[in-house]
Amino acid sequence: MTTMILSGKRQVVLPADLCRQISLAPGARVRVELAPNGDGILVRAESVGGGKPASVLFDRIARRGKPLAVDDLQGLAVSKKQGKP
Repeated sequence: MTTMILSGKRQVVLPADLCRQISLAPGARVRVELAPNGDGILVRAESVGGGKPASVLFDRIARRGKPLAVDDLQGLAVSKKQGKP
């Protein structure tokens, strides 16, 4: 069990390993409710589509070719806007 501190805005940061276990990615919606015995709270992933978010699947894709640096990607985007191949 991990102990967290409630901020002045009543926010807590969930541990990354816990989020990975239940497929919670940044921006995911969660449902917070009082535990049935009233002794605590439950945080549950809200399953809209029933599937896992794309961020969980990224590491499962086979990569082909050489990785590109951010500068190279930005250069490609500018070239594309200017109509260059």
